[in-house]
Amino acid sequence: MTSEKKLLALHEQETLLTFAPEEPGLHWQRINGMAVHDDANWELEICRMTCMTLAEAKSFAAADDRITFFFYVKHYAIMCCHQVLHAGDVVFFSGTPTLVAESGADSFEKPAAAGSSFSVTAAPGNNWVSIQAQMQVPFLSSEQAHAYLWPCLLPGHGLGAELLGGGLQAVLSYCPPQANHTDMPEHPFAQGGWWVCGQYVHAGGKPHPAQACFGGPCMAVSPGDVLSCRIVYEAASRSWLQTITNISNKNSVSFPVLAKQRPGQLQEKNTLSFCLEKLLPSRHAHATHAGAAASHLYQCLSLYNVVAKVAFPQANLAQDLNHLAFVENARLSDDQTSLHLGRIVLYNPMMHVGE
Repeated sequence: MTSEKKLLALHEQETLLTFAPEEPGLHWQRINGMAVHDDANWELEICRMTCMTLAEAKSFAAADDRITFFFYVKHYAIMCCHQVLHAGDVVFFSGTPTLVAESGADSFEKPAAAGSSFSVTAAPGNNWVSIQAQMQVPFLSSEQAHAYLWPCLLPGHGLGAELLGGGLQAVLSYCPPQANHTDMPEHPFAQGGWWVCGQYVHAGGKPHPAQACFGGPCMAVSPGDVLSCRIVYEAASRSWLQTITNISNKNSVSFPVLAKQRPGQLQEKNTLSFCLEKLLPSRHAHATHAGAAASHLYQCLSLYNVVAKVAFPQANLAQDLNHLAFVENARLSDDQTSLHLGRIVLYNPMMHVGE
């Protein structure tokens, strides 16, 4: 495989190569005979490679969260500005595919959890007691919207620490620079950028001290930083401790939470959830970009090395997870209390096919 990245000139002639058949077990959405439309946003091109097999192209795209789709040239294709691409050429993109018929190429979209949300529920009477996961701060972000990504733990009543419908979340957020900071004048990152903190979130219901959204100390992070998030139940203090560490520089923030259930309330919460909240345009986007459509995060986001532990053994925790296109390497520990997920892919794939 070569890492060469160039446009192929018209006069270059290459022999049509025969590539190995598609590697089995890769869960990509294949769109036959389609490539990126000339009028698409080519500024979201990440890179292009030459002389790749399809399996190599998929592996390359899977390893880079910036890439949400690519098109693979089977024979030759004539693209915008008379660019000629040949067999084995691959062009990788962020964003949403805008495609048009092109018999010489196929397009492939990265698999992702439907609705950008994925959860695993423990059996009745069982409870999650800890979760740890890693995530990388994205390189590509919207300039007009807020983004929220989190692993979330909704613990059960068996520990005596019911969260009244709320969740413990290690939240990674992007805030665009604001001309007017009235939305959050006291927020430490009102000037914009990526930041992360542990939070307890209960959205909805009547105002109540235990039905609110509050969080711990915020920590500024930069694109490319790898964050390690841990949410652990501490039996001695009957509380939860959320710790987020930036592996890149060893900075960290912690947030302890003590949230008890109401007397007599037996509502059970035993769900482990991973979510990328859909981006919404900021209030100021309409004033500065009249008529602009809601912006979005162009790249996908992944949670890596997820390890979650339940209080009691449960043999079916990993059942069917390896059949999900957006989950890699799901397995259960020998004692059937720890679930490991190698990777979970989250983003909002929406295909727009040109006429």
